[in-house]
Amino acid sequence: MSRIFPLFILLIFASTLISQEITKNDAPNLYIDCRSCDMNYIRTELDYVNYVIDRNDADLFVMITWQSTGGDGRKYTMTLDGRHGFAGLRDSLTYVTDQEMSDDEIREKTLKWLQLGTVRFLNYTPLADDINISFNKNTVMEQPEDKWDYWVFQSSLNGWFDGQSTYNNLNSHWSFLARRTTEAWKLRFQLRGSYNEERFTIGEDEYVSIRRNPGFNSMVVKSISDHFSLGLRAGAFISTYSNLDQAIWVNPTLEYNIFPYQESTRREFRFQYVLGWNMNDYHETTIYDQNEEQLLKEALEIDFELHEAWGSAELNIEGSHYFHDLKKNRLDFRGEISLKILKGFSYSIYGGYSLIHDQLSLPKGEASQEDILLQTQELETQYSYWGSMGISYTFGSIYNNIVNPRF
Repeated sequence: MSRIFPLFILLIFASTLISQEITKNDAPNLYIDCRSCDMNYIRTELDYVNYVIDRNDADLFVMITWQSTGGDGRKYTMTLDGRHGFAGLRDSLTYVTDQEMSDDEIREKTLKWLQLGTVRFLNYTPLADDINISFNKNTVMEQPEDKWDYWVFQSSLNGWFDGQSTYNNLNSHWSFLARRTTEAWKLRFQLRGSYNEERFTIGEDEYVSIRRNPGFNSMVVKSISDHFSLGLRAGAFISTYSNLDQAIWVNPTLEYNIFPYQESTRREFRFQYVLGWNMNDYHETTIYDQNEEQLLKEALEIDFELHEAWGSAELNIEGSHYFHDLKKNRLDFRGEISLKILKGFSYSIYGGYSLIHDQLSLPKGEASQEDILLQTQELETQYSYWGSMGISYTFGSIYNNIVNPRF
């Protein structure tokens, strides 16, 4: 009896300690919407919350979006929205990565800011007692002088090939890009080119398709205010597919964004007005008996983008016409929407449609059957379209905490 009593007291004491432990039932449910995050890493390192599969089960919904910076880095925006017991709590954080950071360094920085962002919400849970805060104090130093003056240069060369006994394909692409981004200016200059060669063997006959598309494009944009920008886009290119020995274009552009540019990672509603000049030199005489011509055109483009907890939506509408003949016009529609309709149920649709009445470079005469089959020549059409849609449904356990990297 004397031995059993101390053991009984020990069990009571142990059960008291266990009852005081915090379980994951006390932890908030977290859903992260991020297309570029390493979620296995985040779930492994930030393991004091419950990760749920559906955003409707979340106490805290986190959306992470990003935009490219002038130095080929990224500026991330992390928005945290409280739900259920956290309703009314909302926060937004920003952080920047640079081009020299590895994927591991980027995911570590994302984790750090995610940890900082969740502290405010954890303060309202029993987990708050176990939060410790430390600060590494470093000497504040002025930013170093940038010897490149914010200019970034990038070159690329790539190619691929494939084939079999009756077919072979060779593709190559190259480019050289120079750009500079500051709060006041955005500059971009690019030389690029591509070469595509396809060979088909049918019996004793061989068919060859070759496309060459070298070109140059540039853009200069001046920030005017939180809503207005003024830009100039210009370029030149050659296209064997579009019957162009040389095409030069200059497009002054005025842009107005209904929402401030600072909100562009979450929402945009932009209008762009373009007044452009084109000079075309054709390889073959066109269906309008032109060998070369200069053209004036105007265009209006409308872009709407929205990223929210319920999903995302994007709509683009662009209309243009030439001044010498208003019947030479074009209207393009493109849109996509992704919805979280019900718990576990999502729906996505993408599509585009174009009304085409401005094919001024079409060569006179009928295209050969070889040109049609190999798509070496642009063909006359009054419209084009594309689209896709899909649904998905997930059910079962709402939790997504466990990481198992085997196989």
